[in-house]
Amino acid sequence: MSVSRHQVLGAYRNLLKAQKQTFKGDWATLAAAREKTYMEFNLKRNETDETKIKEQLHLAEQVASLLRHNLAQAVQVEGKKDLYSLKLNEEHELGDNETLRQASKLRRLKNQQAGGQLSTGGGCGSPSCCSGH
Repeated sequence: MSVSRHQVLGAYRNLLKAQKQTFKGDWATLAAAREKTYMEFNLKRNETDETKIKEQLHLAEQVASLLRHNLAQAVQVEGKKDLYSLKLNEEHELGDNETLRQASKLRRLKNQQAGGQLSTGGGCGSPSCCSGH
């Protein structure tokens, strides 16, 4: 099946919608994202290799998904110089960090078996890590 103009325009619109959702209210970032998207699509507008076009459409789909599910906007809390709030929506993936905990536990066990000291650090296993409190 060949790639249609309709599919390419759909991928373009999908990216623009994801950007609008993710960068809502941040006009400078939204404008930069839209400009970059336009530039990338325009750069590849004369591509005729269907395999390359499909790869680029897949990439556009992945970027839109990343924007919607994994990227959150941080907004400075009014009156608080060093405090930020995340703008999340129902589409954001909120994992439980279980994979990070398991990796840290495995690192500590390997360290113990190798004769090292048990790390009391945080998620990265480093005693000097900021999460080691």
